[in-house]
Amino acid sequence: MAPDPSTSIARDGLRLLAVALCMVLLLHGTLLFNQSFVRTYDALIHIFFGAHYAANWFDPWEPRWYTGFWLVSYPPLAHYLIALASKFVGLKLGFAVVQLGALLLLTVGVYRFSSLIVPARAAGYACVALALSSSITETVHVFGQLPTTLSLAFLLNAIPFGWVWVRDSNKRALIIAVLWMAATTAAHHVTTLFGSVFFTAPALLVVVLATVRWRELPPGRGRLAALPIILPRAGRAVLFAVLTIMMLVIVVLPYWLWSRADPIEQVPIPHASRDNFLQNQAAGLVFWLIPWASTVLFLPFAWAQMRSWRWPIVASLSLLFVLGTGGTTPVPRALLRGAFDILTLDRFTFWATILILPFVGLAVESVRVGVLGAWLRAVLTRHGLNVSLALLLVFSTVGAISVSTLTRYRKFQPEPIDIAPIVNFLEKDLHWRYRYLTLGFGDQMAWLSANTRASTPDGNYHSARRLPELTATPIERLEGAKFSGTAGLESLRRFLTVPEKYNLKYVFSNDAFYDPLLYFSGWHRLGTLENGIALWEREDIPPLPERLPRPELPPYQVAMWGVLPVAAPVLALLSLLLLWKRPVRLPESDVNLTVLPPPAGWTLPPGRVKTIRLAGGAFLVVLAVGVGMSTWRTLHAAQTPDRVVMSYWDNIDFRRFAAAYTLIDPLEKLSEERWLLDLSVQGGLRTGYAKLSDIEIDRVRYQGKSGVVGARATVQVRLRWFTALGEFTDVLRHDLRRTPRGWRIQARPLLQARPPGRFMVQPQVAYAIPARRLQGVGVKAGSVLDRPRLSLGPVRLVSYLRPSPDGGAERELAMVGTLTNVDARPADTTITGLLRDAGGREIARNNAETAVIHKLLPGETTPFVIRFDAVESVVTERLVASAAVDAKGVVSSRDLSRTLGVWTEPGLRMVASTVVNLGTSESTIGHLLLGLYQGQDLAWVNHTFLPRSLAPGDQQRMPLRADLPPGYRVLMAVKRSVEGLQVQTRALQPTETFALAGDRRYAVWVHDFKRGEE
Repeated sequence: MAPDPSTSIARDGLRLLAVALCMVLLLHGTLLFNQSFVRTYDALIHIFFGAHYAANWFDPWEPRWYTGFWLVSYPPLAHYLIALASKFVGLKLGFAVVQLGALLLLTVGVYRFSSLIVPARAAGYACVALALSSSITETVHVFGQLPTTLSLAFLLNAIPFGWVWVRDSNKRALIIAVLWMAATTAAHHVTTLFGSVFFTAPALLVVVLATVRWRELPPGRGRLAALPIILPRAGRAVLFAVLTIMMLVIVVLPYWLWSRADPIEQVPIPHASRDNFLQNQAAGLVFWLIPWASTVLFLPFAWAQMRSWRWPIVASLSLLFVLGTGGTTPVPRALLRGAFDILTLDRFTFWATILILPFVGLAVESVRVGVLGAWLRAVLTRHGLNVSLALLLVFSTVGAISVSTLTRYRKFQPEPIDIAPIVNFLEKDLHWRYRYLTLGFGDQMAWLSANTRASTPDGNYHSARRLPELTATPIERLEGAKFSGTAGLESLRRFLTVPEKYNLKYVFSNDAFYDPLLYFSGWHRLGTLENGIALWEREDIPPLPERLPRPELPPYQVAMWGVLPVAAPVLALLSLLLLWKRPVRLPESDVNLTVLPPPAGWTLPPGRVKTIRLAGGAFLVVLAVGVGMSTWRTLHAAQTPDRVVMSYWDNIDFRRFAAAYTLIDPLEKLSEERWLLDLSVQGGLRTGYAKLSDIEIDRVRYQGKSGVVGARATVQVRLRWFTALGEFTDVLRHDLRRTPRGWRIQARPLLQARPPGRFMVQPQVAYAIPARRLQGVGVKAGSVLDRPRLSLGPVRLVSYLRPSPDGGAERELAMVGTLTNVDARPADTTITGLLRDAGGREIARNNAETAVIHKLLPGETTPFVIRFDAVESVVTERLVASAAVDAKGVVSSRDLSRTLGVWTEPGLRMVASTVVNLGTSESTIGHLLLGLYQGQDLAWVNHTFLPRSLAPGDQQRMPLRADLPPGYRVLMAVKRSVEGLQVQTRALQPTETFALAGDRRYAVWVHDFKRGEE
């Protein structure tokens, strides 16, 4: 008897499935067990959650991020599995094991789902395409998304049993399908929600409508004869949907109760997947081109199936395709409405690239035995088709490997950080009793948190944030505040200015960009750990209490959270063994899955073959010309003077100094080493502490013919720098000369050799800090810090107008005054102002930020400004009934160098200042404060930072504003708070002031930040 073709096809499909599983083990398993995921976006976050459950299975409260948050805010199955695996292989390898298991299960799910709508052999090809998919490779090895892959694996394995239930009313299949949907919810509820729309609903619609098209209907009665069969199937589909919703609610019930009781209210965080990919081409590369790279050629074939009974699947694929385009088209925003600014739209592209896999397999099967193969052989010839298929396979393999290593040659994260020195520091001397902050760590902050009991006010799970300082701005994480621009730095500034509010004592910095903000906010550098991480500290921070306050979750919710999400996949797997008596395979579909061969003697007309070949050739020529022109433009774009200047500064901004030096025409034997020295010494705030936000060419002037060697040009460029202390603009002029290599910037040594007389010994003062303490009533002497005596001068509460983000102006309140260290020892000070309403309730509190000198020498006075811009509530003049100010300090011997001198020339609204470095070391960033006086009282403080460093003996001119802010008015005199123990009120020698126009006077203070000073 001849073998059954369907049996052979099914056998081939299983063989291809086995091949695909081996490919997943070989490719993805190797990468996972080599821990490639540590460079991804999300993997370490899931490992952090897994570390929590490994230590506290039945305690969903996590105190180490955001001052505490509920883990019921994220479905926990993936994290529970990591916790279980970590007991045997550790956290990182535990993640690798769970992710590999999810990929294997996903491969089986793709086979089962595909077998519903395409032949088994085509389903096998779909699994092979999954193993080589650029989308799955990016999701796993670039994004590190474990819940996404795990939940989709459960979903695709659930749908076939739902199909059987709807078609055959098989109750066992219904139970299995519902249990697998419960496991899907336990892994990620969003997959259940949207997966039911884009995967489950189209598949069940196919089986419901199957009766209309493929069953034999009584003659003369039309399609209405199918209603008696359609309606029961539709009813069973509705029952399955209802049970799915019940599982969606029950399995993660604590999540739904939490989201209702504590809804997410925060400013949307920008995500590149919502951008216009034509404008933001980098986002288009990551979120569209790479995911679709291996399957985009099959889209026309998939859309051609719209005319077949597979149209519901194709329609769902098309909708996912459009939603994945982000802001490129208006359709996603119109469909998603408010959810557009909350969801990350790359998930739709990922689902689309999975949903197209059955059609990829069907296309390969059609090439093998169907019309598509005959058509391609007629156009390409048999040899050409074989070569094309071989190239496609090679491209897919190389593409998958390239995408999997994308994080190695395109850095998405900082270089790996050895966290052992940080953990050791936090664990010794009770340092874990204080909170810490990381800067420049990327997602490695989660790995640090997973290995220490110390906590941080930052975190890496945005939905759990409830601190107003975080939710009021579109900042993703404090550790990468600079990537959120001014708004991000504003959030970071709030934490650094009032660290005692969060018991924040330590900062671990892996990015020098933040050093100036830390220094001028009153922090000092303790040193550098063995791993190269800079350690900063703020004095006078109280430790965390022995027992932190925490909310309580009802015991039944704790039990549900610890049991149901893990029980769901266990019951799903057991259901296959206990309920599905037949071998575990897909039931045959009641639709025709056969790929028909071309009719006997079928050929493509020669004229059409010629037309297709000409059109294809023309397309390839146009594509080659386009790529060639684009490449030529890229290579030759830097041959104009303005392009050379822009490339030069772009290279400097990204620390590509060798490339920048190649654009220089050195004069006077300027070597690369000397050029780098000049750049570093002249840079100051710009070198190491700034990023270019914009480069604008003001004008270009030529001398001679521009295309002739020896021609000259002058370019004036405007550089806008973004720093942790604000933005500033440089206007520079570059002279260029046309050389045989193209236009080059002429540069000569800037720093002349210094005569020996410029270097001299200079005496310095060092302070011995004796053990002297202030003791309050009922306080043991050993429990208080050694505090110097301070004296507050007159303090005013004022209001003024400041620019608002919308381009207008808004009124803000501030305190202005002076503080003097009247002790014989230096002081590290904190000045605090608070406002109260008529009922005595505190409505605002803040500390002096950068408009102050925090470290004071004996007898030294500093002006200060305390701004009240709290995000918890809007503070207006009408709300304020009283105000108070206080200061405290501890004895300190850090950051007491005063090596800058200044002289001034007053003008009408500006004071021209000249700052000179009188010391023997470089001053990296100078800080000038100008106090405006009305009578004997300080009215306002303007301050600025020198953009360039000062070598010993050098000087720099800097204009200072000498006018009050717009809308300035005095509200009240501020009294000293009774909270302080060390501040006294006594008559002090008035600060030396100088006359301005009218009856105004001014005084100037100066101090500086020195690179690397500890």
